[in-house]
Amino acid sequence: GSLQEDSQVTVSIVLENRSSSILKGMELSVLDSLNARMARPQGSSVHDGVPVPFQLPPGVSNEAQYVFTIQSIVMAQKLKGTLSFIAKNDEGATHEKLDFRLHFSCSSYLITTPCYRIFWRRSVFTTIFPLWSEWTPAPPCTAAPSRATTSASW
Repeated sequence: GSLQEDSQVTVSIVLENRSSSILKGMELSVLDSLNARMARPQGSSVHDGVPVPFQLPPGVSNEAQYVFTIQSIVMAQKLKGTLSFIAKNDEGATHEKLDFRLHFSCSSYLITTPCYRIFWRRSVFTTIFPLWSEWTPAPPCTAAPSRATTSASW
């Protein structure tokens, strides 16, 4: 999208089960800020969690992707969230919650574009150094919204 309009960023979150229980019924809840909002299924409210589309057996990790709408890329964002899940083992099942924060730095919205300069000599025999007028400016360096690289602190 345009930098003047709302842009969407896809965030990949890797979940790893380090317990001896199977984790199921997982839901991700993220509090929206003024500049960043998590995309939710149609008909959902901002208070509803977004389901994680898989279960995690013990010792297994998997990746889930979520889309966020970003209104301004000039401000860093810190979004609070909660992962709720059911931990099931031979002794029964318990409902658990894990709080986290998503950190979006301003640089996480950028992709790199090479910047370079090209110069031409009118005649190799008449000049040793290129004149200033012989330099052709490079295209401007641009940055566009991209898939964000962010981290969750547990």
